[in-house]
Amino acid sequence: MKKETFIDVAAYALVILFVYASINKLIAYDFFLSDLKRSPLLSPYALLLSVLVPCVELVLAGLLVFCKTRYTGFIGSAILMGLFTFYVWYVLSFTKERPCSCGGIIRNLSWQNHLLFNTAFLLIAFTGILFYNRNNKTNYA
Repeated sequence: MKKETFIDVAAYALVILFVYASINKLIAYDFFLSDLKRSPLLSPYALLLSVLVPCVELVLAGLLVFCKTRYTGFIGSAILMGLFTFYVWYVLSFTKERPCSCGGIIRNLSWQNHLLFNTAFLLIAFTGILFYNRNNKTNYA
């Protein structure tokens, strides 16, 4: 697979993930906020995160759609997925109560599978960063 093709596939996989996740959070906003309030780590920031997370997901999806902003989108995606992955690892390692604030089919994953899922998308974002060469945008800018 050519690097440009992989970059496109990686970008749109992240776009689909972020749009799907944000829409689910917004559709079931009360449920999402309630789960955040029950989170052992996030409860003090529940209200802020309930608005911030879906907005950031949608902004990152928008950045990933356009080639000129895709590199920034990959970096933001890696940061966000890194934070999500760290959170899942923390909950698995240190807490007994595990409210899942995810929506849709992602909510049906076990916490261990959720960690694998997040790690896979974190690797996709990192690989997108590595493949996207900002200094050599020939045929791709």
